[in-house]
Amino acid sequence: MLKGILKGYGPNARALKNTETLVVPIIDNTEKEIDLTRSMAEAMEKYPDANAVLVRGHGVYIWGPTWEKCKMQTECYDYLFEMAVKLEQLGLRKQFIGVQ
Repeated sequence: MLKGILKGYGPNARALKNTETLVVPIIDNTEKEIDLTRSMAEAMEKYPDANAVLVRGHGVYIWGPTWEKCKMQTECYDYLFEMAVKLEQLGLRKQFIGVQ
């Protein structure tokens, strides 16, 4: 599923390799969506290769060059997030997921 995630955005974007680490920034939620603007922009600047930001207690924002690529990535992220939760529940996170 990593190969379905794009690294970067724009003409230089490419599929993530299975040997690379997927980093998804996590930001705190706010009462109003408009108030997420600053922390979302900071996450996007700090992680320019990311094309998703997870918002605590809300969900995930995912973007891509086309709606088709965005949909494909959304399906990949959904699977990867589900697997991460299952690994955590089984106590196997450290063996499979980088601890950050």
